[in-house]
Amino acid sequence: MVGQNDFRYWSLINKFINLAKIFWNRVMKRLCMILATLSLSAAFSVAVGAGYRIQLNVKNMKNEPAYLAYHMNGKTYSRDTLQLDGKGNGVFSGKDKLEEGIYIIYFNAEKYFDLMVGSDQNIKVSVDTTKIDEAVVSGAAESTEFQNLRKFLIQMNTERIDLQKQYKDKKIDSTKFYDTFDKMTDKVMKYQNDMIDRNKGNFLGAYVKATIPVETPSFEEVPDSIRAFTRYQYFKHHYFDNVSLCDPRFLRTPFFPSMVDGFISKHVLQDPDTLAEAAIELIEKSKCDTLTFQVMTSKMINYGISSKMMGMDKLWLRLAEKYYFSGQAKWADSAWVESLRKEAKKIRYNLVGDKAYMLTMLDSTNKVSKLSDIKAECVLVYFFEPSCGHCKKTTPVLHDSVYTKWKDKGFEVFACYTQTDRDEWMKFVEKNHMQDWINVWDPYRESYFWEFYDTSATPGVYLLNKDRKIIAKKIDMQTLDMILEEELVKRKAKKN
Repeated sequence: MVGQNDFRYWSLINKFINLAKIFWNRVMKRLCMILATLSLSAAFSVAVGAGYRIQLNVKNMKNEPAYLAYHMNGKTYSRDTLQLDGKGNGVFSGKDKLEEGIYIIYFNAEKYFDLMVGSDQNIKVSVDTTKIDEAVVSGAAESTEFQNLRKFLIQMNTERIDLQKQYKDKKIDSTKFYDTFDKMTDKVMKYQNDMIDRNKGNFLGAYVKATIPVETPSFEEVPDSIRAFTRYQYFKHHYFDNVSLCDPRFLRTPFFPSMVDGFISKHVLQDPDTLAEAAIELIEKSKCDTLTFQVMTSKMINYGISSKMMGMDKLWLRLAEKYYFSGQAKWADSAWVESLRKEAKKIRYNLVGDKAYMLTMLDSTNKVSKLSDIKAECVLVYFFEPSCGHCKKTTPVLHDSVYTKWKDKGFEVFACYTQTDRDEWMKFVEKNHMQDWINVWDPYRESYFWEFYDTSATPGVYLLNKDRKIIAKKIDMQTLDMILEEELVKRKAKKN
């Protein structure tokens, strides 16, 4: 029978076949850069060595340009260019060796193919662009075998499609189908394993091994109640067993950056604490090489910074403190780190999931009003300025549409005026019918509310639960209403 572990080999086949097309979308988006830029920074460029020489013969082209591009961390850059002569011949060459990785020989938007560049960089390529998949690579053994692998997988995929068609058309029965499928799977496995054995110690062997997914044990000896979780934990911690995270050559492939992105976004629970643990594990495994350490750390912190998911500031803050503020990220620009410190200061004491700082401020009669004294099930700490355009729009919606709906069900608003003009404050309160809220201010600047809550932009919205933990922040009024529905109705109903 064909099982999940069989299909993974055919996934590998499809990966090799479609890889160039998938990632070439990125190439095309940067085509102007590819045509204009022939080098990148020293960190991503070349290594001193015996040089490289890639002889190119294109049977159906002459007196036209060709380009050599390379992958770097999910993007594609130009490395070299040439002009074919009247016989379709040309040479990419340089006195310094290329960094090992997967390169692209590019003719136009529809004609290009991947070329592995290993330790031997004396390579010959013969191609007819009308039959691009039949390109012949010779010279360097790794480059030659990689091209043979591509051809083999294309052929096996063709046979698989034909087999499936025969079965669909009822030309063969299920027994014949599964027997043939299993034999084809075994053939692919043997080809891969033989190639790995022949290429131990070089990039081709490492590359082929890295594209094979790690098998997850069935854990049948584990109780049913925790088996799925046990398998998930194994899968998560062994996902990269077949690839070295501190091998910079993998940064120059089309599959590895997306492998990391897919792991962190699809296979790790999208909870900031869980993500932080996974991110730190990846970063620590990348530390043995300066470039992989830099790329992995930057990728992980950018995932947190760019995330639209509420609470992800905890992820980037944890990574910033561990790697950037500690000085481990030696590559980081000091101005950027300083700006990150300023952002970190804004959020350090108001992370989602943490207990909120209990403010003590003054009401309109200058009597002390404490956030900790409020008995309501949920409290919204609301920072505003009367001159703020968003505050003018949000405040009446908060009062008329949200507060009036939930005030009798355990919801209260602790409304903090951030300025010191009492008349301005009172006019805004009266205009927006806010008298039934708990209205406070800090005219003598004694509470330091701006140190514990981010009030750099208003309105500032922080929703606290009965334990006074922050369960949401920086949300619109529609989202607030939905969360209150969950907290004050559905959650209570579940308890009852």
